[in-house]
Amino acid sequence: MRPAAHRLAGVALAGLLAGMAAQAPAQAEVPIAVGMVEWPADAADAARGRALEDCLVTRLQVAAPELRITRQQVIRDALFPLLEPAAQPADEPAFAALLGRADVQARLAHAGPRFLIAFSGATRVAQARGSVLCSAGCIGFSWQGESTAIDAAIWSLADGHAVGREGARIEGNALTPALLFVVPIAANTQAQACRELGARLAEALRQLAAAPAGPAR
Repeated sequence: MRPAAHRLAGVALAGLLAGMAAQAPAQAEVPIAVGMVEWPADAADAARGRALEDCLVTRLQVAAPELRITRQQVIRDALFPLLEPAAQPADEPAFAALLGRADVQARLAHAGPRFLIAFSGATRVAQARGSVLCSAGCIGFSWQGESTAIDAAIWSLADGHAVGREGARIEGNALTPALLFVVPIAANTQAQACRELGARLAEALRQLAAAPAGPAR
């Protein structure tokens, strides 16, 4: 075969291999089983904990679709009454001791998660400043400081140890300008904090799931 023909054959083969590679299906992500629980839980404000969980779960699923998330109500039911506000561990050593118990590990193994995200957080709103006056129309400007802080620890359910920690803190202002009409602009600090923390937790979980299993501590 002539040199030119050799070159043409090589180009054709390379193109064929590239086309086959492009058409090959991407390898599916391996599911990572994760549980969620607010700890410490506040019995007086359970709605806040549920809203924070919803926010975090939404961002986690966007950042890492391969996560298989078990919601906190399932975890609480599996461990009832050990995580109820009146009976929950008072500090981190007590929480670690709880997760290290053989009966607790058996209950959580039945629920399915490999890791447990224990989260806590709150949004604080300052007193509004400025003023808006309304009669036939409205005029003025007011603002209100808002801050959200969320912390989360990733616990390995294989040995009951914390294997990662992440947090997010966002500050902003809710604005209310008025020129004939009132146009409130929300600060949305919780949504921003969830977005930031969700991305960090997703990356940390991927790294933990990919790491070789070490000896039990």
